[in-house]
Amino acid sequence: MIQLIVSDMDGTLLNDSMEISSENIAAIKKVQAAGLEFVVATGRSIEEAQPILQAAGIRCRYITSNGAQIFDENGQNIFTVGIEKKELALTMSILRHHQIYFELFTDHGGYTENIDDRIASVAHWLKSTSPNLSEAEAIEIAESHMATLPINFVADFKEVLENPEVTVLKIFAMGQIDDPALLLAKEELSQITNLSVTSSGANNIEVNHESAQKRSITPKSDRVTKPSLVKCCSARRQFQRHEHD
Repeated sequence: MIQLIVSDMDGTLLNDSMEISSENIAAIKKVQAAGLEFVVATGRSIEEAQPILQAAGIRCRYITSNGAQIFDENGQNIFTVGIEKKELALTMSILRHHQIYFELFTDHGGYTENIDDRIASVAHWLKSTSPNLSEAEAIEIAESHMATLPINFVADFKEVLENPEVTVLKIFAMGQIDDPALLLAKEELSQITNLSVTSSGANNIEVNHESAQKRSITPKSDRVTKPSLVKCCSARRQFQRHEHD
């Protein structure tokens, strides 16, 4: 019996305009009213994910930053795992060597060293999750949705790394779709122990602590458990079907 429905956001729950359609909002509220729990599981940070759900009037739990953090329905953090400093240094060195733009996502928000590169990279990322978008449309959406994709500017990431109160949850690297440099960097990053290296699109690399990929939650409980103990139905098919009805 299904008790828990888990959905990704980009390319699944959100449409090409990075919004939740009225049909999807109705579908989520319908399953919640029926007693099923709806949970968002996303590579986004809580700062990027929660405002969109709140604007839609949806209250739920969140698995964010590829599993690096879990939040309850009230937005309270119940689990966090960050990347260790040694692995952070190695990852950043590889990405800089290949001249790949990247951002740091922390428990105090996201950080970039270049806002213009950020907008261009978000546009490329949007095109990878929504191939029907033109380049101009992707840039326009990226610029107009900076409020829902918040980022902090720092002149040097050292400001973030040297702050003892900040935990780096994820490194998100972006480039051109199918850029050979991305493939080379991903191969090198995959050799580093204690890291999980994934891609959510053809133009990105996402780096987390390996434990971030090995956590999940049980229905109506804050207990962290192994994902093999939880089976979730395919929200991707359900929500995308609503988009085309």
